[in-house]
Amino acid sequence: MRIERIRRRGVVGAVLALTVAVVATACGGGSGSVTSKNPADTLVVGLYTEPTAIDPQREYFWETFRASRNIYEPLVQEVLSTDQGVTKLAPGLATAWRSNPDATTWTFDLRRGVKFHDGTDFDAAALDFNVKRFSDPSFEFYDEKSAAMLKARFSDLKSTRIVDDHTYQFTFNRPYLGFPRLLAQSIGSPLVFSAAALRQYGNDGLSEHPTGTGPYRFVERKINDHITLDRNDAYWGEAPQLKRLVFRTIPNNQSRLAAFQSGEIDILTRVQPTDVELLERQGASVPKGTAAQLDYVSFLFGNRWAQNPQVREAVSLAIDRQGLADNIYSGHAQPLWSFLNPGNEAYDPNLRNYSYDPDRARQVLSGAGLGNGQVSFNIIADLAGQPEAEAISTNLKAVGINAPVVALERGNYSSRISNPQSDDGFHLGEYGGTYPEWALEGFNSTVLANGGERYVDYPAITRALDTARYTSDPNTRIVDWQNADKVIAADHAVIPTVNFTRYYAISPQVRGFVWPNTNWYDLGPVSKES
Repeated sequence: MRIERIRRRGVVGAVLALTVAVVATACGGGSGSVTSKNPADTLVVGLYTEPTAIDPQREYFWETFRASRNIYEPLVQEVLSTDQGVTKLAPGLATAWRSNPDATTWTFDLRRGVKFHDGTDFDAAALDFNVKRFSDPSFEFYDEKSAAMLKARFSDLKSTRIVDDHTYQFTFNRPYLGFPRLLAQSIGSPLVFSAAALRQYGNDGLSEHPTGTGPYRFVERKINDHITLDRNDAYWGEAPQLKRLVFRTIPNNQSRLAAFQSGEIDILTRVQPTDVELLERQGASVPKGTAAQLDYVSFLFGNRWAQNPQVREAVSLAIDRQGLADNIYSGHAQPLWSFLNPGNEAYDPNLRNYSYDPDRARQVLSGAGLGNGQVSFNIIADLAGQPEAEAISTNLKAVGINAPVVALERGNYSSRISNPQSDDGFHLGEYGGTYPEWALEGFNSTVLANGGERYVDYPAITRALDTARYTSDPNTRIVDWQNADKVIAADHAVIPTVNFTRYYAISPQVRGFVWPNTNWYDLGPVSKES
């Protein structure tokens, strides 16, 4: 999910410029233009990482959802037709929803006349099958993997009920005002699959035979190569413009760029900041936006310096976020101080929890009795995050903290942060969402999962998070989440850095593509010129 970064400085910048020039020349770059080689009824998207299981209760990575959401659909969906403001909610497989006065029970009116791709009916019984798969250990097709993936969103589920053939009800132990928006998310949310397909292929076979209600049907998948979908001509909603979607996996940045320049792919995912101007000169569109992501410092609390609140505060004050945005990301990022990212329902652009103040950082360390060079730990980064990590390392050195970077390939990086060494102080993370509950999920995954409960002000933070999470007053909900964000920031439990403002490149032949303020898009309205 991380956007790979390339640092444009000194020799590194010169080598990169030469590499881009060679690729551009070989592919008709420079004064040339991007022209699709694909048929007008086929759109090819270049993905930067291989999708995971195409199973809505097991999947992860945004790249997976960008493909699978064309097959499966949620009860509630986000409006993805505009790039202005926070995404609004709209009917999906549910035409309406409502809660009781304290928001503990949610009732959904289900869309009638909807068929799965295998011809079976979508109704309350089909939805109940989906829910039982992750919530009922006594269910024949209960799946522990699905239960683990959906636990964060449904840990407080008390019961469910089929009211009638087209009405379904969820009851929770406590108020859950954020439930409808959480249903529209990619990971840990129950997009709906065919019960008949799961009965036929089993829990492990659904991802090989994905069967939903969406505008496209699954055709084939070749691991580490492509996923092909064809238009569902029996789709209940507005028919998509394109006949075929192909999602190609091209992990190497230069190979993906070359494939886009040569017209082999129509949409380039994860544009490198140094390529933006080149692509625009060649006629491609590289839309501005914010999505709903952020980069952040995630402390590894097994390290003694991560346990120290003064050291964490000094790190917060020492990071030059504007410098990261301007120098590492060529101006195609924005500094961020809130853990509630742009695109989030509770994001406050005027919130500045702390500022870049290296002098104050040195004072904090001195006040804690820590001399120059006494604090030393590793920064763990994947290869994509190495440039940002190196820049942060330089920031920290300027205030007397020695923080060398250990950069690892993605698989080894994941293993290292799961089993950190004693000298590992923090790693760089990336995630986010449009839902305020992200503050809770992010705190759990960055602080609690890394052993931080004893070293942060856990009572104050959890009290603020619970106040926001369990309020039944819609008028105070957003303010409550913003307050929780401030409490997390006050303890420097996790430290935001930047949010990216360029991400996709679009071929000139493509029409109707919108990058909304979330982490995926709608290809239904997209078309192509010959």
